[in-house]
Amino acid sequence: MHPHHTPSANDRPRRGLALAALLGASLFVAACQSESLTAVATEDGSSTPPVAFPVASGAADAVRSSSRRIVRTLATLQLRGNLRGDVSGAGTVTNSPWDLTYGGGPLVTHATSWNVYVNCASTPASCWGTGSLTPATFLRDLNHSNIIQVADQYVGKHAYGQFSVAELSTTATFTNNVASIDDVLGIIYSASTFANANGYTNIIHVFLPQGTDMCIDATDCYSPDNFDTFVFCAFHGSVDFSPTQHVLFSVEPYQAVDGCAIPGQTPHGVIDATASTLSHEFFETISDPDLDSWFNFLTGNEMADLCFAFGNNERMGSHAYVIQSEYSNAIHACTDGV
Repeated sequence: MHPHHTPSANDRPRRGLALAALLGASLFVAACQSESLTAVATEDGSSTPPVAFPVASGAADAVRSSSRRIVRTLATLQLRGNLRGDVSGAGTVTNSPWDLTYGGGPLVTHATSWNVYVNCASTPASCWGTGSLTPATFLRDLNHSNIIQVADQYVGKHAYGQFSVAELSTTATFTNNVASIDDVLGIIYSASTFANANGYTNIIHVFLPQGTDMCIDATDCYSPDNFDTFVFCAFHGSVDFSPTQHVLFSVEPYQAVDGCAIPGQTPHGVIDATASTLSHEFFETISDPDLDSWFNFLTGNEMADLCFAFGNNERMGSHAYVIQSEYSNAIHACTDGV
């Protein structure tokens, strides 16, 4: 997999996972009636159903004129094993070569995760979850778990209880059922504008439904139906739509497919595949939102990159998920925070 980037002061070595400067293309998103925002989750985890938001007028123009557009992809399983190196025994090394170094960029110490569900005709649980477990259920449980405390050493504050969740929905039409990067950025712009969600206290997570491919360019895609271009499972990044609208985001296509779901590590069904990838992108977003904060200077690895295959059956509140571990500088190894 070849990195793409626009040179900047934030450039750094990357191996296998892409830093992309995203190019303009046409936007195809179906608009809805304008309505006010009410879908904010309460602390006890209850919420109203996801609120449908309209495409903002001028979304296509905003995408075409956006700047500093960067993404970091999570490679497919077939590619990941060749990229991460071997961290076994790393915990015995005082100054492990796998440790992350702070590059001076911004961090996310508290935020609202805005889950944006695209083209889901039923419920988030039916489209991306199992039973009553949804991406929002997982993020709420993660917010009060041991594993979120692994991030404390990177964000510089206690992460426990600092990340709330809200839910939105929209519909979109994608040419040949393949979402382009500009299609997705148009959804992100519209959600950000609708919810007034930008800056380092908001993260927009876009969930694409089963059967929808997504391409950054012609050969850099989530495309389980075409292995020739299938090189990533998800990604996180940031974009400037204007000097005052800097947006952090992640994009999660459907994860319960060969190449993204680790065999034997989805005992609870679709929710495990969704949650493990979502945790990966969430932790990397808060510790490296603009790709210039916490990472390994030698390899470009971020907090979650080295630990993707270390699945743990995590009990969070009254729910259980199998998700990956996270890398800890404190113990120089992968951990679930326990």
